[in-house]
Amino acid sequence: MTIRGLTNLDALSPEATQRLKALEDMLGRLIAIATKELANQALSEDEYAFTKDFSASLEPMTSEIPPTHLKTTLIADVYTHGPEGLVVEEAVGKLDLIVVACSAPDGSIFLAVGPVLSYYEFKHPMSDSDRLSDESWQLLLDSPYKPKKPVRPRWYIPLIRPGDNSSTIRP
Repeated sequence: MTIRGLTNLDALSPEATQRLKALEDMLGRLIAIATKELANQALSEDEYAFTKDFSASLEPMTSEIPPTHLKTTLIADVYTHGPEGLVVEEAVGKLDLIVVACSAPDGSIFLAVGPVLSYYEFKHPMSDSDRLSDESWQLLLDSPYKPKKPVRPRWYIPLIRPGDNSSTIRP
């Protein structure tokens, strides 16, 4: 669907079309593997090898993308409340680590570990001079001054390791 829409808009170069098709094929394969895992079916050796070398498979599709475009630390204004003089911001911070207990087809349990996007939602002054761009959000996240950093939403806190408001999701 994405390829068709972007092609109709004449927004893709031939190289970008090829990379997007390769990504679509890869995602289709990952969906099929995830479906098997959720059904508690054993994966083939080829499927295990594919998941093991997954990051290497992504390299050709992302090699020409500038590193600044691969950052996960992004922010967006989602609501402006004029009378209060504040903007509700939603943002993705640095990657967290998640640990998930999974069952294998033989009934055993194993732990899977991997990155997950962090989430922030907070109010920020709406003055034009203080609006948060992706760049200023990244600087705020890297700030050594903890009082300036926003806290995670209350519903998110139980997912985080106790005493840590910045990273590492607990099992």
